[in-house]
Amino acid sequence: MNISEFLSKRVRKQRAVSICVLILSVCFVTNAQATSISSDIELIFPPKGIEIGQEDDSEPLYKSVGLDVKMQDGEAVYTLNASFDIGETWRVFGEYDNNEFWEAGVGKSFYNAFMFTEVTAKANRGGYSAGVFAGIPVSETVILMADTNYNWSTLSYDFQYDGKSIQVDGSYSPSDTIDFMLGFSWRALERLNVSYSYNHVYETTGDRVQREIHIPDFEYDDKRISRLSKGNYNYHEITLTTEVWKLSPYFTYTYFPNSENFYEFGLSFKW
Repeated sequence: MNISEFLSKRVRKQRAVSICVLILSVCFVTNAQATSISSDIELIFPPKGIEIGQEDDSEPLYKSVGLDVKMQDGEAVYTLNASFDIGETWRVFGEYDNNEFWEAGVGKSFYNAFMFTEVTAKANRGGYSAGVFAGIPVSETVILMADTNYNWSTLSYDFQYDGKSIQVDGSYSPSDTIDFMLGFSWRALERLNVSYSYNHVYETTGDRVQREIHIPDFEYDDKRISRLSKGNYNYHEITLTTEVWKLSPYFTYTYFPNSENFYEFGLSFKW
């Protein structure tokens, strides 16, 4: 079996891993969403690696249902995710967690003997995104990977303050973002996969703030719409994955240089 045949049977790309970054502005905190492929790379290229010339009697379509547990602000966040192939080059996927974050998307894959590529379109509670992922096997145990997405935000947070002599009403809208990822996946042992990714998130427009201030005692009224400075931040992810029967438990550590770090435990069932 050549690499393209292998990839066509094993394609399973990313769910949007909810990476929550604390951003303090306008006296309250909101969540920024970013995506990463690193915790799922073993599901595209299983820990067994790419074995050229070996026959594969497995089913051509791929299905996966997973349950992830992430520690966030000292509390556990449970996420149910699923991916199903439609034919050999299309798939649908989605996720839902106990914080009522949801995402659903569709992916179209392209592959040859050199590289696997998937183009995705997604909608979630916070907006929409479109992206492309590329995986390049450089050996039977190492895969280079890259991912980029443009994320349109549709969220808006209202805030109010009604003091005795000051009234403030307004709304806050997060910026659209572009996220980039570069990394690799390494089959360290027969049933142990290690992946690393460097991720960068760039705000394209800056967060939008609209506010109205009314001070009756001074007959003062003011209404403004402003943009905050564009944000940039980086984070790193390391994932360890093993495979037992049709179960793929994994552990992910996400490191933010200037923010809270996250630990995530996951379990995917494949059939």
